[in-house]
Amino acid sequence: MNKALQLELRKARIAISPVCNFHCKYCDGNKGRQLKKPGAMEDFRSKPLERGVIDTETYIKIIKTLYDIGFRGITLTGGEPFLNEDWDKIVKKAKQIGMKQICVTTNGTFLKYYLGKNGCLPRELTLLTISFDTFDPKEFERITGVSKNKLHQIIEGVRIVRERNPGLTIRANKVVTRSGLKSLSTFIVDCDKLFDEVNLLNLILKEPKNKINKKFFEREFVSPYEIMKILSQGGYKFVMGPKYEPVSQTPNGLKIILKDTDQALRSTLCDHCPVYCQEGFYTIRVATDGTIRACIDYKNELPYIDGVDELKKGILIKTLREFMKETLEAARLQNTLNDFFKRYNINIRKII
Repeated sequence: MNKALQLELRKARIAISPVCNFHCKYCDGNKGRQLKKPGAMEDFRSKPLERGVIDTETYIKIIKTLYDIGFRGITLTGGEPFLNEDWDKIVKKAKQIGMKQICVTTNGTFLKYYLGKNGCLPRELTLLTISFDTFDPKEFERITGVSKNKLHQIIEGVRIVRERNPGLTIRANKVVTRSGLKSLSTFIVDCDKLFDEVNLLNLILKEPKNKINKKFFEREFVSPYEIMKILSQGGYKFVMGPKYEPVSQTPNGLKIILKDTDQALRSTLCDHCPVYCQEGFYTIRVATDGTIRACIDYKNELPYIDGVDELKKGILIKTLREFMKETLEAARLQNTLNDFFKRYNINIRKII
């Protein structure tokens, strides 16, 4: 099997909170994918929020099933996962189940509070990812929609984690935009002092027929190739990583990862999808209502698994195996940028 298709290289993404305390310009925030089906960021629910969130034990049962079909890693997302008071319990249970990679993606605002109460983050955690776009307080406030004072709180929390969880890898996730391109090199230098890794992400366009969204995307989108060229001019050399992601490293050891959407795995279901996403059709996503999908499917139109119902029937493992088999057999590396732009008449300017 192609290495890119191996489940042990893929982390299932599990949303454990449907809300977020940030309102980032490039994110859906708490508006959700549809007004009747709210859920922030990566919480791709099939049921309205009023129908509730699955309990911790159900999450653990789903994680055990994911392990049984071959996954060896999970990433806890949201919304903001720290808003789920059992997030650390889920981390510890995942380790007991046998998961080797256990990650959490957070905006970092609750780190100091958690550390003050618990001393350190769970030792079972293998990767802490902070959604972190800038070191500039004013820019932070503009992007996130929250007070610039929160930035210092986040940075201080990361520094405390560094002291109390010395073996934990800490990553910064940055969405690269055209307006922030000039400060990218400086951002990398500053990350070198605080993080172990920085993951440079692309903008997502989920409604290309919406004139406002399309205009914002055309103005702010930067392709991974342009990012790579800019950083290469600064002396960084990139090689292709195991998941078809270009990677580089600073002299001090900071790992730089580019999300190359043209090298993401896609299926035939992606061919006419109206969403420009950065992940492709390669992993399992669990929502806070127990919905299990293999892509973002923000319109709730594609087949999905009702994880709660399948657990009650005792057939979730069978259903998941069939679902993943169909997904992986259809997945392929596919150039998506030019096809997507041509389909929706999107004009991306390049400034290097």
